[in-house]
Amino acid sequence: MKKFLTVTLVIALLAPFCTVQINKQLYAKRIENYLIEDMTYRKEAIQSIECKWHFAGLPSYWLNVVFADEPNVVYLYFAHNKDRVGQFEHQTLDGTTLPTEQLKHFKSFV
Repeated sequence: MKKFLTVTLVIALLAPFCTVQINKQLYAKRIENYLIEDMTYRKEAIQSIECKWHFAGLPSYWLNVVFADEPNVVYLYFAHNKDRVGQFEHQTLDGTTLPTEQLKHFKSFV
C-alpha cells in the first residue's frame, strides 16, 4: 500500500511539470509550422524559437522568435488555438523601441 501511495504521489507531483513541457514543445512546433508553411519563411531564416510559460501570465504560453537577419529583435507569438496563431508583440534585446516600419518581420495580428 505504501508503494502505491508513493507512486501516486510522485505521478501527481510530476504530471503538471510534464504537461507544461509537452505544451511548450507543441506550441513551438505549431509556430515553426506557421512560419514555414503559412508565412513561407525558410527554416534557415529562423534563428530560434523558444516557448515560455508563466503560471499567472496571460497568455500563459508564448513563444520568442528570433530571425537570422534580425538577431537583435525578439518577436512574441502565441499559438493556443490552431486557427488563431499570431504575433502579438516585439522587443529588442537592448530594450530600445523600434518603430514597426523598421522591423523586417512585423506582422500585425488582427
